[in-house]
Formats: sequence, structure tokens, C-alpha cells
Amino acid sequence: MPTVITAISSSESEGFIAGTLFAQGWSVVFRAIDWDSLERFINANQEVARGALLLFASDLPGISKTKIDSMASKIRQTIGFSIDQQKDGDFVELYAVPQSSTDLVSLVRGFVRAPMVRGANTPQRAARKARVIAVGSAGSYTGCTMLAMNLAMELSILEKPTLLIEGNYRAPSIAAYLAMRNINSDAQWKTIAPHLSLAEISQEHAGTVDEFMDRAAAEFEVIIIDLGSIAGLSNRLTDRRWTSTMTTWCCDQADELMIVSRADQLGAHRLGQVIELLQSTSVRASLSFVMNMKSPGKRGENEEAKFLNSATALKPIRIRSITKDSRAIVAAEDEHATLVEINERSNVRKSIALLARELKS
Repeated sequence: MPTVITAISSSESEGFIAGTLFAQGWSVVFRAIDWDSLERFINANQEVARGALLLFASDLPGISKTKIDSMASKIRQTIGFSIDQQKDGDFVELYAVPQSSTDLVSLVRGFVRAPMVRGANTPQRAARKARVIAVGSAGSYTGCTMLAMNLAMELSILEKPTLLIEGNYRAPSIAAYLAMRNINSDAQWKTIAPHLSLAEISQEHAGTVDEFMDRAAAEFEVIIIDLGSIAGLSNRLTDRRWTSTMTTWCCDQADELMIVSRADQLGAHRLGQVIELLQSTSVRASLSFVMNMKSPGKRGENEEAKFLNSATALKPIRIRSITKDSRAIVAAEDEHATLVEINERSNVRKSIALLARELKS
């Protein structure tokens, strides 16, 4: 995790910035009150400084652009904030202090991931007509991909132009489930059913995710993204590797992050780990939870009670459960098809169809 040095005179702004980053698990190693104290610390702790982010403000006594430039080789990178900056000041591209902890964390994460391509303003969620829902797995074998595929199909049946995106770089599965090839053709996406298209973001396209999503949002009403496992989320949000691109985009820009967990004991344990992580990790996307493979009868009621008790801690926008139906799932996998194509009356299909109608409204 990044280490941080602050150099901000305003106690209110510095307290907000340092406190927010500390709550995310980042180490604030020094809090300078003027330029001289900052310079002394950096010169005396050169190894620490080389790996640190310097968050400075224009109100720091003794600061100037020339002095900041002279420190560039001694620190990892800098992020500047404007606090009562004079109109004729020599700083350029300073950021306004974010109004929320989520915006601050998103800004700093962006510098950690790609410091040379940051804009001049605090990043905001893009305005779009499409609703973007990312589906992530709290552990392994939760049925995350199954849910994403069938949710997309159900929305298309409701005549919602829908794009299903394979965003699980580590273990892409949608093409294998549907027995499809050449998803990454010259076209941006491939039509696979009425009102339903499929796309895959590969390493080749990871650097242009923003542009791709802008085009997709202009074309479709709903975008479903299969992220796969979101274990270790906080580390991936500051990861510069291309495999974390879609996850970081979704946490910053998606309307909803739907977290899928299994109903068994291991699933409950993995869900608890993800919830604990999310309690100290700021994301812009609204959270929702789905417990998959709920057992029938009394056992299922106990599973659901434990699930609700865990999930409500994060105040999600929705909580749903899907009853286990192994026969329908296996039949769909064998036929490389969605549930509605195999057995539209199965309980698992009905549960997903109900969720789709809720998302449509």
C-alpha cells in the first residue's frame, strides 16, 4: 500500500486528507507544517521519500512551484491541492480538495495506477444513459458468471438493449460457457441474441477502457460486467497491472457492484472477508448482495438469516437470494445455453428473472 507525506497548512483540509487515507490502510509517514520541515524530512529519510506520495497544498508556508519541482527526483510523485491560491500563483493543474472521502481516495488511487495521465480535475462518475452493473464474486465457485450471463439474457428478453462484458481477466469463462469463439473480432461487440450483445476486454484493449465504455454506454441501456473474484479488492484498486483495469473502473464508475456469495460455510466465511475489506475501502458504486445456491427448507432459512445479518452492515441497495437448482444449472452448462433456453420454469431462472424485472424498473 502507498505511503503518504502531507504538506498542507490548513488543519481542516490536512486532517480530512490524512485521516481518510489512513482509514484506507495507507501509511501517513510525515505531516509537514511548512516547507522547511518538509525539506528536512525528505533529505533525512530519502529511502522512505522515494516510495511516497507527496500531497501538498498551495497554502503551505514557503512553498513554490520551483521548490516542488526540485523535489521531483526525491519522491515517488506529487499531488497538489489549491487552498486559497492567489490568481497569479505559479502553480498549474492543482486540484480542489475533494468534498467526500470517496472522491479523494479515487483521485489518489488514480495517481498510483497511472500518474502521467491524470486530468486537471477530481474524477467524477461519467454521466451516461446506460445503467452499468458489475458482478463480482466473494470467493470461488459462487456462480458469478452464471448470474451475469442469465441476468443479461433476462434483461434482453424484457427488450432492454443489453451488453454483457467479459471482465474477468484472470479466468474468462463466458465464451467457454456459451461455446463461442472470436469474441474479440474487429467489431466492438458481437450480437448473440435479440437485444443482447457480448464483448470481452483483453489486454490489448485494457488501456482504452474509458473510451470503450463511453461507446458502449451510448449504444446500450444496460451493461452487465462479469468481474470474477474481487478478493484482495483494496490492493487491486491501486494496482497498475492491466488485469486490475476493469475492477478499478467498475468501483469508480459503475452504478452498482453486485457481490455474489455461496450459501455454505466457506461462502459465508469468504463473504465476511469481503465485507470487512469493503468497510475500510471507499468505492463509488452502490453495493448489492446475492446469496447463490441457497439450500431448501429450514437449512436455507438459517443460511439466509446469517447472510442478511452480514450483508446489511454495508447498507446495500438490494439483497437477494437464489435457491440451489443443480439440475437446471447442469442442463444449461451441458447445452451451452442460458437458463431460460433450457427450463424457463426452474426456480433459479425465476429468481434471476425477478431480479431483472427489478433492475428494469
